[in-house]
Amino acid sequence: MANEQHLAILKQGVEVWNEWKRKNPGLKVDLRWANLTGVDMRGAKLSEANLSEAKLSEANLSDANLSDANLSDANLSEAILSEAILTYADLRGANLSSANLSGAYLSDADLSRADLTYADLSNAILSESKVIATNFDHATLTGACIKDWSVNSQTKLDKVVCEYVYVSVKYDVEGTVTIENRRPIEGNFLPGEFASLYKKIIENTDLILRKTPESANTANNQGVQFNPNNKTHIWERLTFRSKTEIKIAEALDRAGTLFLPNCLARLNTPNGRANKEADFLICYNGKWGILEVDGPYHTPERRVEEQERERIFRRHGIKVVERFDSSRCYENPDEVVQEFFKMLEIGYS
Repeated sequence: MANEQHLAILKQGVEVWNEWKRKNPGLKVDLRWANLTGVDMRGAKLSEANLSEAKLSEANLSDANLSDANLSDANLSEAILSEAILTYADLRGANLSSANLSGAYLSDADLSRADLTYADLSNAILSESKVIATNFDHATLTGACIKDWSVNSQTKLDKVVCEYVYVSVKYDVEGTVTIENRRPIEGNFLPGEFASLYKKIIENTDLILRKTPESANTANNQGVQFNPNNKTHIWERLTFRSKTEIKIAEALDRAGTLFLPNCLARLNTPNGRANKEADFLICYNGKWGILEVDGPYHTPERRVEEQERERIFRRHGIKVVERFDSSRCYENPDEVVQEFFKMLEIGYS
């Protein structure tokens, strides 16, 4: 059941809610099974909120921040989600029939088994999203960016309305998103042509859509061993231990910087040759440094081991090894990356 306090504050209006969220950073919002039918939540800060099985039909969530939110099995039929941020959101099994998702940010969202019949996804960003067994019957996909989305033979696109799509996306340093590479390059798809191409792609090979193979989850960064008991995350065919690390990777991508995430390095140690791993080995303007994301597993007991690893890297010429708190990395990744670049400039001056 929903937390009664959380629900009561939300029903006081978005301004009250957002101010309360600002004063309570990191609080886990629990709105499971909440009845928010038709509620105006434009611009609401609901990132990481648990809204699983919530009733949100006809609700107005335009411009709302729902990144990393759990909306699995929620009823969002006829909801307004235009320009909403739904990156990494869990929308598995959600009812989004006739929902307005125009211009929504759905990159890395999981829409598996979701009902998107008659939904408006025009100009939505669906890059890296999972649309396994998703129902797009009569949905509008014109102008959507479908870079590296994951589809399978159960994804229903037969009756989709689509005049053209985009197959790449670019982020600048300020986080502005630009979708590029229109398909078809000129003109529009004929009625039914998009679905026809989709079928051929599933059966044969990559043409303008990209089916991520089932083996994609075997992504491996130079042999790094991840704990099989812990959840890992995939971004651009690279494996990460947390979504926070992906935030930093995206920020480094926006900055156009060479970086190696979670890679093993072979080097000299006091005990001989060994493998040591850095969260991010970064080359900025010819200067090499290491950026570490301190999560909950970075305990005081591990600090001695971590300091020894940092000394080893420094002895090999890596002058800058800096650690940043995970919450800051998640909330302000571009700021963290720019601060790290300044540290590199100072460290090599």
